[in-house]
Amino acid sequence: MIDPNLRIARATQPYLFQNSFILTNLPAEDLLMLEENAKPEQGKRGDVLFRQGAFPNGVYWLISGKIKIFQETPTGQKQTLYIYSDGDLIAYRQFIAEEPHPVTAVLIEDSTFRFIPGEMFRGLLNSSSFFSRNILTALAREFSVWMNRMTIFSQYPVRYRLILALLILHEQYRMSGSEPGVVTMTRTDLAEFVGAKLETVVRVLNTLKTANLVTINGRRIMLSDPIGLLDVLQNEVV
Repeated sequence: MIDPNLRIARATQPYLFQNSFILTNLPAEDLLMLEENAKPEQGKRGDVLFRQGAFPNGVYWLISGKIKIFQETPTGQKQTLYIYSDGDLIAYRQFIAEEPHPVTAVLIEDSTFRFIPGEMFRGLLNSSSFFSRNILTALAREFSVWMNRMTIFSQYPVRYRLILALLILHEQYRMSGSEPGVVTMTRTDLAEFVGAKLETVVRVLNTLKTANLVTINGRRIMLSDPIGLLDVLQNEVV
């Protein structure tokens, strides 16, 4: 029998960057330089790291916590495009490309991160073949993930997208050592991540609750039967 966590990991892997290897898989001297010159900073839930349209002057290394990136239309409508978790590197693509941020980044829980100044980041790119190779690998993977997510989250029904989103979050929370099976997120954040109206997401959550697949207590969404959710997803007619 396949380990349940392995089944979920395989199903969600096409939708996750999992780019922590960029920094952890480095020679000791490069990693030491980063740790000495990019000191840990604490952020509170709701803090803004950077805003859509601003030019980057460095890169963020998320040590622990969760950070969402979203785009906002002129009318104020928000679409959450990705949620980063422990170990992820954030905003490196736009820094390398010297482009303004296409998204806003906001902490959705208290988090610890390191800000890597642009000069240091570019110096590593120029001096470390390990670092440059890791960046290229991450960029190639990121492209595939964006293509996978664009297909699912633009064309599939809300129920399918919501179940997949819950499983993606379940995997991210599990990997970061959080309480097993628990996703902590507001319904509004979840609706923006799924790309659906709040009332629609709440209605679908209630059907999953009635089926004993999830339980809800405030911001805590407990996946009572994650494998049951995966089975529903894989048997869903889309």
